[in-house]
Amino acid sequence: MENILIVDDDEGLIHFLHRFFVRQGYGVCACSSGQAALERIAGEQFDLILLDYKMPGLNGLDTLREVRRLQVKTPVIIMTAYGTTDTAIEAMKLGAYDYLLKPFDREELQRIAADALEVNRLMKEGVSFPGHVCQPAAPDRGPIKIVGNHRRMQEVYKLIGQVADKDVTILITGESGTGKELVARAIYHHSHRKDKPFLAINCAAIPEMLLESELFGYERGAFTGAARTHIGKFERCQDGTLFFDEIGDMSLSIQAKVLRVLQYGEFERLGGNENLKVNVRIIAATNKNLEREVEQGRFREDLYWRLKVISIHLPPLRERPEDIPLLVEYFVSRFSEEYQTPIRYVAPAAIEKLTSYAWPGNVRELENCLRRAVLLSLGDVILEEHLKLQSDQPELRGAGQEQLLATIDRKLEELIPEILRFSSEKTYANVIDLVEKTLIAKVLQQCGYNQVKASKMLGISRNTLRHRMKKFHLATD
Repeated sequence: MENILIVDDDEGLIHFLHRFFVRQGYGVCACSSGQAALERIAGEQFDLILLDYKMPGLNGLDTLREVRRLQVKTPVIIMTAYGTTDTAIEAMKLGAYDYLLKPFDREELQRIAADALEVNRLMKEGVSFPGHVCQPAAPDRGPIKIVGNHRRMQEVYKLIGQVADKDVTILITGESGTGKELVARAIYHHSHRKDKPFLAINCAAIPEMLLESELFGYERGAFTGAARTHIGKFERCQDGTLFFDEIGDMSLSIQAKVLRVLQYGEFERLGGNENLKVNVRIIAATNKNLEREVEQGRFREDLYWRLKVISIHLPPLRERPEDIPLLVEYFVSRFSEEYQTPIRYVAPAAIEKLTSYAWPGNVRELENCLRRAVLLSLGDVILEEHLKLQSDQPELRGAGQEQLLATIDRKLEELIPEILRFSSEKTYANVIDLVEKTLIAKVLQQCGYNQVKASKMLGISRNTLRHRMKKFHLATD
């Protein structure tokens, strides 16, 4: 259960906020003064602090200064009936997550609190990778892990270790579900900015106008409905790390403004005319081919090169099937503990089913599959029938195949121009031979060089397979 601390000298408001958050399933504590709050914070962990601005003794801003000294990562929301721009800016400079004007709009209160609690989870929930240990936020819960021993994953770990503590912009690429946000969080947790904010924004999920105001903020009266000054994520993230998820979906006009921040470290709020300075590290992620987006005029070339100081590519799960048993062990153990279910064993037939599946949704799909299996298992063993895959469901099978074919089509579009550069004659035959050789080599490797299994998977006779192996000089064992 997430715990919220309310600090206000108004007993009526404390009663309202207590009932409001308890009904949503949160634990709630309350203090009537800044000094009492500091004593409580020194001995207890909280996930969110709601702090009144005007109180006798220590006011809200003075209390916030001390809170930051004692417990850096807990988001603090300032509550005030004195909603001046100066108050808001001063609160943000001191590290407040946001501020709320009294009397409260319940929907806004719920939205801002939920956002702050999610930010708290991301900042406090460490992410580790092989060879590195990230301290857990709470004694009963360890860090989330990036799992995999495949050579390409080892290269990812090496890059994270090399660049995490360097103030460089990083671009993370890979298909949906491969763990791009986990890599971004691992970089953050192993950087010197780990005690400062980590804020994430999904560029594909937010309309353009709203995305612009979320990033840069706006002045009161900047547009219809702008009833107060809003502090954007760049200001909230001062000295921290800002993660742009699916940056390939960002509009060209916003790209230009983000580029200005990267080049000069400054921006303006919507409706404002003051240049605001900011020091923020940018990590971006996309499942799109940004080079192709640049060629087609949908992404700025100058921003692309600014983002790609360091590039980390995450391989799809189907290209590292040997990591699936490790992931299964990790997720089953994690979910068994989370749901208090005594799973001790995954049947060999279940492992075989998981390793032979293409996983169009990558690690995220595997995670969801195993979560469901742990919840539905009646004993201490996960059996094959507990696993529900897209290939088992006719209505989803087509969608999975379409996604896989679309991925193949995108990769061919990237590769064919490169192949043509080295093949001026007999282009068709050369390309077919190249694809056939690669396909047969991969299938042989996957089948442990068992020619009977390989020919069956390829849909050709064993004699044809042996002829092709001889033609392409492929090893027989």
